[in-house]
Amino acid sequence: MSGPRKHGLQCVHCTSLHPHWDRSLPPAHVVADGAVVTMTCPDASNGLLGPKSTSQDIAAIDFTQLDPLCGPIYIEGAEPGDALQVEVLDIQLASWGWSGLLKGFGLLADEFPQAYYRSFDLTAGQVDVFGLPFALRPMIGVLGVAPAQDGAFASITPTVAGGNIDVRYLGVGSTIYLPVFNTGALLSGGDGHALQGEGEISGTAIEAPMTATVRVKVIKQQSLTAPVLDFSTARYTETEYRDFLGIGPDLYQAARDATRRAVDALAAHFKVEPYEAYAVLGMVGELRIHEIVDQPNWVVGCMVPRRLFQGRLFPAGA
Repeated sequence: MSGPRKHGLQCVHCTSLHPHWDRSLPPAHVVADGAVVTMTCPDASNGLLGPKSTSQDIAAIDFTQLDPLCGPIYIEGAEPGDALQVEVLDIQLASWGWSGLLKGFGLLADEFPQAYYRSFDLTAGQVDVFGLPFALRPMIGVLGVAPAQDGAFASITPTVAGGNIDVRYLGVGSTIYLPVFNTGALLSGGDGHALQGEGEISGTAIEAPMTATVRVKVIKQQSLTAPVLDFSTARYTETEYRDFLGIGPDLYQAARDATRRAVDALAAHFKVEPYEAYAVLGMVGELRIHEIVDQPNWVVGCMVPRRLFQGRLFPAGA
């Protein structure tokens, strides 16, 4: 079960998949503390969608097949009460990716029930969004360890053990520290993204098959109650935004209001269907909590790269 050693450092390539988090699953590999692990993962649809898929295909997708997990990886020396340091060394994406709207999924799912699917060619290192180029920002959507509790838990749900956290900064050069709840930690990952906005607003980013390479290290007796990340935002080069605000006594509703206003403005500006504008926000929109202390109302912003509006004022009705 262990992998080859290269220059004294263990290197393992994992392709084993499992559908949910479960601490009773046998490990696919056992690696030493300090090992380098490469995980080859299908896209979030688990291969059910492809470059030639259609909106009809995404409408019929089986949710139980989504977000397959690559692993589990048993790290020698990891015990409950330790922390597992996972450093992202490399991410290689496939030549294509997809984005779309899944029924019942996303911040405004109740307002956009229609299926929508779009595939992207990723070979140029950038994609076209309403006629403008956006550079790819590869990241790992799912990275976590087995939970403390017995039983099977959905791969799509983030927890204090990590999992589907979808932090867009979990790319090359970043490090995540995960609490260890079980002997060996039992690390798994997946859900490659080529480009994701802050919050993955519409429910999907640009989803893509991925090969991710990470280095694992056990930090003894460093109990964590939830994941902690170290990362840089330097490669996210957008600095000019148009910010649509949602204001009210409920943060979730404020986020929905802000997003709806951004959707309306983009749809009016580009003369596209609102659902197309909504889908784009999953790739390039950024939800931020601007103010949370002046009760009873709080402020959430949906930030959209201002270059999409090409310096124009709001269209009528936006």
